[in-house]
Amino acid sequence: MDDEQVIALYNRVRTGRKTWPAGMWSSPAALQYAVTVFDYWIHNVMGWKGWPEARTRITPALLEEHHLADIVENVFVPEFGEDWLDFEVLLNESMRLSEDENWAPELVDRQERVEAAFEHAFEQILGSPKTQPRLLPIYHRFRNHLMRMWGAFQEAQAEHDKAQREAAERFWTGLRLVRATRGPSGEQWSIVNDEDERLGEIVVVWGDPHPYCLIVLDGQLSGERGTWEQVIWKLEQELLVEDPGVLTYSVWQKGFVGEFYRCADCGELHSQFDENPGEELRMDLRDDD
Repeated sequence: MDDEQVIALYNRVRTGRKTWPAGMWSSPAALQYAVTVFDYWIHNVMGWKGWPEARTRITPALLEEHHLADIVENVFVPEFGEDWLDFEVLLNESMRLSEDENWAPELVDRQERVEAAFEHAFEQILGSPKTQPRLLPIYHRFRNHLMRMWGAFQEAQAEHDKAQREAAERFWTGLRLVRATRGPSGEQWSIVNDEDERLGEIVVVWGDPHPYCLIVLDGQLSGERGTWEQVIWKLEQELLVEDPGVLTYSVWQKGFVGEFYRCADCGELHSQFDENPGEELRMDLRDDD
């Protein structure tokens, strides 16, 4: 799941409409899911400024009330022990600092930036282990946490990329893209099967201020064949390789699915609208659905 899917699921869990799926908190992406949920909860649900403020306000009762106790018990405590909250405060500040382009511009490698930001954040929040020897055990413990978490994030990303690639390969078995037209203002492709039956149309308009891509898919491409996400994956992997900048995808399949864009920060597809963006415009919904 990407960040938006995890957050949407948490909102359903938090309001009692769903429960956490079995195996979610034992998957390779469990740490990434947990951090995503807590960051969203702290900033968007509680309205706090960040983890430092949250550290003084989080209680066991509050975690239970907001359906977060399972995450703490199954992910944070097993990984980081009872000082999980102090570590998460430090981790969050380290990640925030490492993502600031103006901080330490001489450090280019992502992992180097995270480690350097951790050193800086530890001194700012807890103190310097060089001048306060009592902090050395905490420093080494937290640094080991950081490296283990970085490894878990890398593993989760690799699993995500693999799953995305395999899903796209399954979807495109027996299908291919055929360019229909090409001009200075845009291009058009068709999705055809082995019998040259057209199952989708794709139009890209090189508009101002951003390019715009319209994707219209036949209904039989849904279900086991995969989804529109595999179509976007194919476009970005093979056709839009020169990075056209911000590009909006409008997707239609049995009605309006939604408008999406590729987030430059996390690399995932995000909806331009709220949760269930196309539901109000769907043409295949019955009154009893």
